Amino acid sequence: MSLSTTGGAPTAYHLRPARGWLNDPNGMVFHDGRWHVFFQHSPQGPWHRQIAWGHASSSDLLRWREHPVAFTPQPGGPDSVGCWSGVLVTGLERPAAVYSGVTHADGRSTVCLRWAQDAGLDTWSDPVVVATTPEVDDVAVMRDPFVFWHGGHRYALLGAGLRSGTPAILLYGCDDIERWEYLGVWLTGDDAALADALPADVWECPQLAVWEGRAALVISLHDRGVLGQVVACTGDLGSDESGRPALVVDRVDLLDDGADFYAPQLAPDGREGAWLMGWVREDGPEESAGDHAGCMTVPRRLVLEGGAPRLVLDPLAAQGLPWQEATPLAGVPLEGQLSLEVGAGGAVLEHPRLGRRALPQGSRVLVDGSVLEIYPPQGPPASFRDPLPWRWADPAGPV
Repeated sequence: MSLSTTGGAPTAYHLRPARGWLNDPNGMVFHDGRWHVFFQHSPQGPWHRQIAWGHASSSDLLRWREHPVAFTPQPGGPDSVGCWSGVLVTGLERPAAVYSGVTHADGRSTVCLRWAQDAGLDTWSDPVVVATTPEVDDVAVMRDPFVFWHGGHRYALLGAGLRSGTPAILLYGCDDIERWEYLGVWLTGDDAALADALPADVWECPQLAVWEGRAALVISLHDRGVLGQVVACTGDLGSDESGRPALVVDRVDLLDDGADFYAPQLAPDGREGAWLMGWVREDGPEESAGDHAGCMTVPRRLVLEGGAPRLVLDPLAAQGLPWQEATPLAGVPLEGQLSLEVGAGGAVLEHPRLGRRALPQGSRVLVDGSVLEIYPPQGPPASFRDPLPWRWADPAGPV
């Protein structure tokens, strides 16, 4: 996939299309020995309109092959204004994509389904509507379906916002994947245990990771048009009196401590934890450039440590990083493609717009053009994208 030419120095190893716009990852799946990532995509240029599903795949989580656009809005159809975020559903007669189909400029949506029509996930059926926004419970908007199993039944979570301005998660039953049943509001921002999942008026892109009764609900905080942080709401996952899933949240953790991480998606692939990638935002791209905006993070894993979820660099990606190992001097810009380990005494990074960040010993720093990712030995990683490079600020901090 070709290099970016906007938003600062070009990236080489972060997944993105050859040109056009990219935002949320969609439909992530490990299928027939390859990792597949679909994504929100406008192939015509760096703008968020008439969104289609782009598609890329990899055998090693590092080298990505761009496929043709998977599907585009159907004129006059239930996704005529955009094919927004969703997931792939496996375990059926053939894989299905379920996503938010948008027909109005205000973002009102239904849940659309398309069936895969080939083994490579390159061709798809026309969309059909399988769920609509409920007309009860004061629901104003819903979006971004996530499908999972619990107690032998298939369910879906939808991000939502209530007319009161409170964010929410909706629960649907979807044993019949082509006919979903609305089961009610699952969680809301009025729950005191979820106070750290605010401010938000819509909880976007819900994802659920489960570890033997412990579960983390990953949500992205949308607040009146502003894209905020991504958090994991973790607690015990059980069943209510009807046998439906019930999550009792006891902690909320920040998943990325940077400025440009949003809308991650996770998927199992037979290894410990869940494979995860997120969108590294590029704010305010220059439309006249007619080129790419946005990329994905390097692949990560969501793991459970001491009852709390944490994002770490995916071991497969870490082992295969073909980047130059380097020891930069204080004041020298971090440019190009670099993989750096912080040694004894720690180090400090500084940026003319983003300030200073202290890094403890053992931190891993990945530089890929205008994208910088930090992986500390403890705590959340941090993702940044800026046309101006970072620099080492601490000459005594060996790396």
